[in-house]
Amino acid sequence: MVANVFRTLGVGVISTLSMDLLSVLALRLRVTAPLSPNLMGRWFASVARAQPLHADIARTPPVGHEMAIAFPVHYAIGAILAAVYVWGTYELGWPARSLALALAFGLCTNIFPWLLMFPAMGYGFFGANGPAGTRLFVSSLTSHAFFGAGLWIAVRMIGASG
Repeated sequence: MVANVFRTLGVGVISTLSMDLLSVLALRLRVTAPLSPNLMGRWFASVARAQPLHADIARTPPVGHEMAIAFPVHYAIGAILAAVYVWGTYELGWPARSLALALAFGLCTNIFPWLLMFPAMGYGFFGANGPAGTRLFVSSLTSHAFFGAGLWIAVRMIGASG
């Protein structure tokens, strides 16, 4: 049991790290134009203060240590989503090592930024009204596909199962 928890946590960390590293590459290749991680930390802090809705999170006064807030919350979310993937594939009897399933799951996690986070930040559904210079829909789609690829890699490396 404890070993499975640590393996699943490892899957979450590797998946999220894969997402981050490949997203940096996509940004440098100008495929994506995401939000600043500082804004993510600012929004996570506002959620913790029970004030998740904003007209434009960029116009909300900064909070201290936005990056220090964004980083652990981002990885905690990745670990939780990885645990859902590992548990769900186990419960349904589906192969967690399937690239197609991992990519599909990763892409399905776009529901959170597209329908919750971007609208709450003031950028509309799917990030349609994001700040100038961003391409939130494509950036999210790409990074979450990278998360799915990271799931596939991590499950194959670690061998986590529900």
